[in-house]
Amino acid sequence: MSDKIIKSPQIRFAGFTDAWEQRKLGEMLKEYSIKSKTEDEYTVLSSTNSGMEIRDGRVSGTSNLGYKIIEDGDLVLSPQNLWLGNINVNDIGKGLVSPSYKTFKFVDLDIQFIEPQLRLPRMLEEYKNASTQGASVVRRNLDLDSFYQIPIRVPSWKEQKKIGSFFKQLDDTVTLHQLELELLKDTKKSLLQKMFPKGGANVPEIRFAGFTDAWEQRKLSELMEFSNGINAPKENYGKGRKMISVMDILADEPIIYENIRNSVEVDNTTESRNKVENGDLVFVRSSEVSSEVGWAKAYQQKKYALYSGFSIRGKKKGNFDAKFIELSLNYSNRKQIESRAGGSTRFNVSQSILSSIVILEPTKEEQIEIGNLFRKLDETIALHKREINSLKKLKKSLAQKMFI
Repeated sequence: MSDKIIKSPQIRFAGFTDAWEQRKLGEMLKEYSIKSKTEDEYTVLSSTNSGMEIRDGRVSGTSNLGYKIIEDGDLVLSPQNLWLGNINVNDIGKGLVSPSYKTFKFVDLDIQFIEPQLRLPRMLEEYKNASTQGASVVRRNLDLDSFYQIPIRVPSWKEQKKIGSFFKQLDDTVTLHQLELELLKDTKKSLLQKMFPKGGANVPEIRFAGFTDAWEQRKLSELMEFSNGINAPKENYGKGRKMISVMDILADEPIIYENIRNSVEVDNTTESRNKVENGDLVFVRSSEVSSEVGWAKAYQQKKYALYSGFSIRGKKKGNFDAKFIELSLNYSNRKQIESRAGGSTRFNVSQSILSSIVILEPTKEEQIEIGNLFRKLDETIALHKREINSLKKLKKSLAQKMFI
C-alpha cells in the first residue's frame, strides 16, 4: 500500500496543496520485450548517459535480428550503467535497441512528469544502492527487485500533467534552439565550401558584389612570425594572466578572454614576449589526433592573453584579416597542414612547417567582408549554444525544486 506524506516540493503551481503520495517504481513500470523478427526492421537506437541517440551502424558489425522494439514514451535503461545516468524516456521514435537494455512501459504515470526526475542526484544514488559491484569500478549490475523498490513521490494526476507540460515546454524550446544551431552549422559548412577557391581555382564559387580580382598565393611567413608558447612550473598555473590552451583553440567558438580556461603567472619579461594580441593567431602545436594539429584560432580582443607550450603563436606582421586567415587555414588548407605534420602516435607541426604553408588570399577589403560574415555566424552559433546550456541548467535547477 502507498503512504501519504506531508512533505511538498519547494516550488509548486498555484492551487495544488494536497500531499504527494509515496509509491514504488515497480508499481508504475511494466517490463516488456518484443524482439525484431527481421533484419533491420527499424532504425537502431542507443541509450546513453545524455539521452537517446540514433546509432550509426552496429556494434562489431553484428546482426540486429532479435533486438528489442521500442516506441516513443518507453523507458530504456542500461543495467550496468544505470547509476551513471543511463536511463531515458525514448523520444526519437520507434526503433531497435540492444537486448542488453531493460525496457519498460509506464503504468498510471505521466511520462513528461517522470522524465525530468530520472537523473536527479537522489535518483542516481537510489540506482547505485540498487546495484551491486560489477567486473570493473564503473560497471555495476542492477538488481531489478531493488530497482522496483525505489520510492517515487507523485501528486494528483492533474498536478502531474501540469508539471509535465511545463517541462515539456522547456524541452521543446531547447529542441528549437538545437535545430536552429544545426541549421547554422550546415549553413556555415556550405558557405565555407563555396566562398574559398578549390580544385586549383584562384577564385571562389560565390563572392560579395564588386570583387572580381583573382586571389593570390602567400606564404604564412609573409603574414606572421611564429614562436612557441610558455612552459611554466605547475605552481605558476591557476593565477595571473589568462593563457590560451589547446582546448581553447579547438573549442567550437571564438576565443573570449573571460572564457579562457587557464591562467599562468610569469615574470614581466616572459609575459611581454608571449603576448597574444588583437590580430594574432594561435595554433595547436601537438596532438594525438591529426585533424587537430595545426588548427588555428584568431584572437581578436584588445585585452591580451598568453599562450601555452602546446601551441604556437603567429604574431601578425602582414596586412590581413585574422578571421579570414583562420578560416582559410582550417578549411581550405587543412590537407596541406595535415600532410606536413610529423609523428606516428602523436602529430606535430613546427614553426618552419607553418611558415611554409601557402594560402590564397584576396584583397584586404574582400577578406574583411568574408571574415565579418563568418564572425556573425560564429557569434550566432555561440549564442544558441549559450541559450541551450542556460535552458538545461534552468531545467536541472527547477527539477531539484519542483520534485520531492
